[in-house]
Amino acid sequence: MLKNYFKIGWRNLTQHKTYTTINILGLTVGMACCILIALYAREELSYDTFHEKADRIVAVGYGGGTFGKSLSTPYPLADAMEQEIPEVQNATRMKSRSTIRLGLNPDEFVAVERAEYAEEDFFEVFSFKLVSGNEKEALNAPGKIVLTQSASRSLFGNENPVGESLYWLQDDTTTVLQVGGMVEDPPQNSSISFGALISFNTMHENRRRPEAWRSYSHDTYAVLKDAQSIDLLSERFEKLVQNHYENTSTEFFAVPLTSLYLSEVTSNRGFTGNSKYLYLFGSVALFILFIACVNYVNLATARVSIRAKEVGIRKSLGAHRGQVAGQFLGESVLLSIGAYLMSILLAAWLIPYFNQLFGSHLAFSDSFIFIFWLALGAVAVGILAGIYPSLYLSRFSPAAILRSRMPSGKSGSLLRKSLVVGQFAIALVLIIGALIIYQQLQYAQTKDLGFDGEQVVVVDMPTRQVWEMRDNVLSNIKGYTGIKEVTVANGTPGSFNVRMGVSPDHLSPQANTRSEDNLLVAPAVVGEKYIEVLDIEVLAGRNFNADLSTDVEKAFIINRQLAKLLGWTPEEAVGKTFNFGNEGTVIGVVENFHIRSLHQEIEPVVLQMHGSDSFYTTGRVIARLNPDRIPETMDRLEQEMARYAPHNPFEYEFLDEKFDAMYRTERRFGQVTALFTFIAIIVACLGLYGLAAFSAERRIKEIGVRKVLGATVTQIVGLLSKDFLKLVMLGFIIAAPIAWYMMNRWLQDFAYRIDIGAGVFLIAGTAALLIAL
Repeated sequence: MLKNYFKIGWRNLTQHKTYTTINILGLTVGMACCILIALYAREELSYDTFHEKADRIVAVGYGGGTFGKSLSTPYPLADAMEQEIPEVQNATRMKSRSTIRLGLNPDEFVAVERAEYAEEDFFEVFSFKLVSGNEKEALNAPGKIVLTQSASRSLFGNENPVGESLYWLQDDTTTVLQVGGMVEDPPQNSSISFGALISFNTMHENRRRPEAWRSYSHDTYAVLKDAQSIDLLSERFEKLVQNHYENTSTEFFAVPLTSLYLSEVTSNRGFTGNSKYLYLFGSVALFILFIACVNYVNLATARVSIRAKEVGIRKSLGAHRGQVAGQFLGESVLLSIGAYLMSILLAAWLIPYFNQLFGSHLAFSDSFIFIFWLALGAVAVGILAGIYPSLYLSRFSPAAILRSRMPSGKSGSLLRKSLVVGQFAIALVLIIGALIIYQQLQYAQTKDLGFDGEQVVVVDMPTRQVWEMRDNVLSNIKGYTGIKEVTVANGTPGSFNVRMGVSPDHLSPQANTRSEDNLLVAPAVVGEKYIEVLDIEVLAGRNFNADLSTDVEKAFIINRQLAKLLGWTPEEAVGKTFNFGNEGTVIGVVENFHIRSLHQEIEPVVLQMHGSDSFYTTGRVIARLNPDRIPETMDRLEQEMARYAPHNPFEYEFLDEKFDAMYRTERRFGQVTALFTFIAIIVACLGLYGLAAFSAERRIKEIGVRKVLGATVTQIVGLLSKDFLKLVMLGFIIAAPIAWYMMNRWLQDFAYRIDIGAGVFLIAGTAALLIAL
């Protein structure tokens, strides 16, 4: 019986090629989208699940005060958790060192990225596998280092490095480290990534002070005694804060390690590590598959007059309704399985392009079980898409069919119209979304940022010693003919790395504000020409003058935002007493300029020519270049930096490119939205084309009569199209408020954003009508 169903189903599908092609194409594209997004979701949701204690490990973060949520925590927190929170089995700390330089001799070094300080119980908490060395001894003493296999190969080749010595270059001094172990490279689905681990006690003692509760610079992880204990941590943290803080709004929180990668506190780039995009893309893929299923339902019910005689004959020969329904359901499942097999091939072909666009690492390798479950999903899609048409077509009475005219299928008309409206509503939401994303990106790229970053290069001063010799570096560079203006600073737009919380009264006893909250200020030590090089507007007062000792030692320039928060106009601010590290005077106020992307509000900024070594240890050369001599000027800058830091790489970035890169995720999101929009429109139009074709076929006699009576082709096309255009417009009416709400929510992520105008809806509606025509 089942074999017969599929045999007849295959015959019907091959006989009606247009119907089959439309459904196969739609389902193939929809399923391919779902397969790719499912692979993407599987990768995203697998992060950190490989740890043996994954269900009991939590990452601890700081969520109070003026700094917002962060995973940076005080050094003494881990010890306090072990002693004061009964649910904590043990806690461990890490601290990032970023890129370090290691060598087998003191004259030649290799860069190892993502080095981390780690405590000796690191391998007891996390399940990173040591290839050689002892877990308990690998990090148990100062001066020990564990290398990943990749880092080890770059230094020792294929030899076992355990017990060997390495030279570690820090600034201009070297430290000897002993290799305590070699560990497998962290897997791709690990939120904790490193190239080397340095024993925690190697860190200077002033970074490991047990009283440093207000210094937030360490990562803290804890292993709980049982997974359910995490619900009690909020209450336990409140008591811990009461024991160690006074008069503060400090808050600590815990995130399960398996949820960390997709949590809001991580700063992953692009679509990876962002639950918002995961849910969004999953929904859009399902919507496209839904549109394809709608096509099947619409076309199957529209073909009722063609299949009615078949139903009548089958029933007259003794087939009951269940058997007839099974026949039609079998056709649907057969169609779905065929589309699934084609979608696997399509998805496999698209994976490299998908990975490039999404920044992912998807592959079909080790995915057999996953593909099996997708196959079951394809069968389910066939059943869901075919269940209504099979029940609808199998209900006809054979006597009525064989004695009278065949059913017209008008009883399914309302459903078909509703589904067409739904199809185009989804497509229109995507069209409107793509247009708004494009407008916001155009706004971000053209908005005045308060400075001019064109032809401005920022060159890293890689060590503390180079920064301390910045005056010598600057005097040597000034004479280059390819440089228009040059200065030095440790804070540039896009790279203000220090934030300090200071009360208004502390900043100035003359502050004219009643707020008692601390201000989060972004400070920078700058050279005399900083404002000129970046072309920042001076609103009141004057620029720095290096010939005045008071400017070098006691002068401050603030931006309009900081003046506003202190209750001053720009003119009132000039001459006011100001205390930031030491007491001085505000000599000027500059226009606000963006030091981060448009996602964030303008921050209060203070510029000075002096600074504390505890905060300002490295800096950058900032040069405005002659556009005709950029290559040769960059070569000379590289030679100059090599004189001061011969073992460090020459690293630089152009300021306009840095800000442009801040919107890489949004640009990719716009590209993905445009791609999904195109796919959704194509699939929806396939169904619309099929319905229009069958409508014309049913009305062929009417069309003939109208043409005999003088109707033109344009009039007949209008006659056949007007009903569909009405449905498209109804879809637009439904889509417009949905799209406005969704995109307004998306725009909330930008502190500076466009207003959604009526024009974008007019364009989308017109485009939908033209596409439908």
